[in-house]
Amino acid sequence: MGFFDTSDLLEARADTEELMKDACVVVRPGAKSVTDPATGKVTRASTQVYTGKCRFKQSQAQANTKVAGEHVFTEQGIRWDTPVGSGPFKVGDMVTSTASEMDEHLVGRVFRVEELFNQSQATAQRCRVVEVL
Repeated sequence: MGFFDTSDLLEARADTEELMKDACVVVRPGAKSVTDPATGKVTRASTQVYTGKCRFKQSQAQANTKVAGEHVFTEQGIRWDTPVGSGPFKVGDMVTSTASEMDEHLVGRVFRVEELFNQSQATAQRCRVVEVL
C-alpha cells in the first residue's frame, strides 16, 4: 500500500465534494455569431457543457489592472472547483453561478474560464476564472 492509494483518493474526493455548496451552469460559446434580421441583435450560439455543484474560492488577495486600448480594467482571479469527471472544460467557457448556500451575492455572476489545472490525483476539477463585468 502506498502513501496515497486509490481508496484514500476516493475519500478525499468525496470530502472535497462536500465543500461544494454552490451550483453553476457552464456554456461554451459557439464559433459563429448570428444577427436577428428583425432586431439587429447579434448573438452567439452556445452549448451547455455542465450543470451542477461547484465551489468558488478567491485564489489571491490582489487584483491585476490591465489596459486595452484606452480602457483600464481590473481582473481578479478566482479558483472554481467542480467534481472530478465534470467537463471537460475549455478556456473561454462561461460559468454562471446559479445558487450559493453560503454567499447569496454569487448568484447570477458570470465568470470566464482562463486557465485549466490538470493533475493525475486530483480531488476536484479546478480552473482559474475571472468575473465578466
